[in-house]
Amino acid sequence: MRKERRGVAEAASEVPGQGYGRRTLLAAGGAAITALAVGGFSYRVRDRHLAPGQLALSDQCVDAFLHEAVNFNPLLYMEAGPETAVEYSVFDTLWRVDPSGQYVPNLAERIPTVGNGGISSDGLDWTIQLRRDVRWHDGKPFTARDVLFTLRVLMNPAIPVRSRNGQTNVEALSALDEHTVRIRLSRPFAAYMVALERTSIIPEHLLAMEPDLARAPFNSRPIGTGPFRFQERVAGDYIAFLPNLDYHGGKPAIGRLIQKYIPDQQTLFAQLQTGAVTVLDGKGIPADLYERSRTDGRFNVVLAPAPYVEFLYFNLGRPQFADKQVRHAIHYAVDRTAWVDQLYYGLPEATLSYLPSSHWAYNHMLKAPPFDLAKARQLLDAAGWLIQSDGVRAKGDVRLTFTCSTAAGEKSREEAQLLLQQNLRDIGMEMAIHNMPSAVVYGDYTTNSEFDMVLVGWDPMFYPDPDYSERVASHLIPAKTGRGANYSQFSHPEVDQLCSEGLATLDQEERLRIYWRIQEILLEELPFIPIFSYRSALGVSKQLKNFAPNPYTPCNSWNNAQWRMS
Repeated sequence: MRKERRGVAEAASEVPGQGYGRRTLLAAGGAAITALAVGGFSYRVRDRHLAPGQLALSDQCVDAFLHEAVNFNPLLYMEAGPETAVEYSVFDTLWRVDPSGQYVPNLAERIPTVGNGGISSDGLDWTIQLRRDVRWHDGKPFTARDVLFTLRVLMNPAIPVRSRNGQTNVEALSALDEHTVRIRLSRPFAAYMVALERTSIIPEHLLAMEPDLARAPFNSRPIGTGPFRFQERVAGDYIAFLPNLDYHGGKPAIGRLIQKYIPDQQTLFAQLQTGAVTVLDGKGIPADLYERSRTDGRFNVVLAPAPYVEFLYFNLGRPQFADKQVRHAIHYAVDRTAWVDQLYYGLPEATLSYLPSSHWAYNHMLKAPPFDLAKARQLLDAAGWLIQSDGVRAKGDVRLTFTCSTAAGEKSREEAQLLLQQNLRDIGMEMAIHNMPSAVVYGDYTTNSEFDMVLVGWDPMFYPDPDYSERVASHLIPAKTGRGANYSQFSHPEVDQLCSEGLATLDQEERLRIYWRIQEILLEELPFIPIFSYRSALGVSKQLKNFAPNPYTPCNSWNNAQWRMS
């Protein structure tokens, strides 16, 4: 008997308790001019763009990053920043957040509120009106079916999405018509507006019958509704995009957008100086070149706050870090002042939380431990970690030896590792530096908790909402449950309970109390050590107009549809 092919949509429709039954979805089809095929998967793109050779240099914008984007499916990728930049170029969400923190309609006609009837007074029913003039890059119309398909993929536990984005709170989904979506929540969920702002919509007609979304060719050759259409990727070098001439938000002014990958900040800066790079994005200008760059004159320097916090993440599954006193001793050995002032030239802002200190929910009562190597030694002595003949502490058969990893090529992080390595050596710990390409560090090495300690920069999944469940809730440890982003494998019953309460509470004062307590516990338990919140000095060509840094987005290409070259 012929085995029937079951797609992700069919599997998603079987998620229990969601208030809807099985349904068969249409596979891709329709006429087009140019067909692209990869590994038996094909889709069609209307080829109405200018050939690259017809473009003047002034029509091309090079947005350069330190890390390489490798997965272009917005529901699956792991590394915010370069992969988010691809998402913003190719895909759309129902609404965006602007630099002032206000929501701006995108695929939705308007932002639903209680006042306009889009959200019920109890916060459970959401009715979203969709634009009628949106098309996918292959010419197919965007409809409510695409929104429902996307949300059902996120709700399907069999698909390894990077975040459920709050969709586990959805009780029922329906399309009232081709351009109206109704969502029923099982309980009030304070972060759902952010959840939808973070959810790019993927095409039902191309992916409904894809048997394995995690390995779909779509993930490397995406089709969206966004301002730019994917053209090509040269691994280890660049990704090229061409303008979507039919974009519902207006045709982009840039003739070709290049997302460049250069794994060294010094080289990136040199290419900014020569004009080969239009935007030095991501981490921006190396901190040690900040003062010099301000008087260069060949480009603009833009200070850009970002929602990221720099962390030392511990793997609590390692016996070295199972003892909280070891983690606290390392905290005393972190010279936060030297880290921020000497290595980053004072650009970042210190934080003791997963939130930037400027956030409304930041707990300003948190106290920073001083840099104190003597205190670190006292803690370890009292906990029974004794110095051995080789100078390294041990307790039983567990030695305080471990690796610290980060993405190779980030000069300031690599210098920070050397500073930390020396301080830890002085208190009897042996830290080896084991850096790898970003695609490796942020792959299974981190998501499966294969590391000892990693030096990383992450944002809360629902930022600017203060929820941090994805990274601290015990049921979201991917190494154990296959979902979530709790890579430290942290488990704390009170934090679990507080995270649930925080998301179910709509009153901001009550939420403030909850998140202050969560931050207190995290500083005491130390599954990770927050170092600082990001503020990067971005280099931007004087020719690029309408560049606007956004503190609420993981990268600054959120409005690249409005960019233009003079």
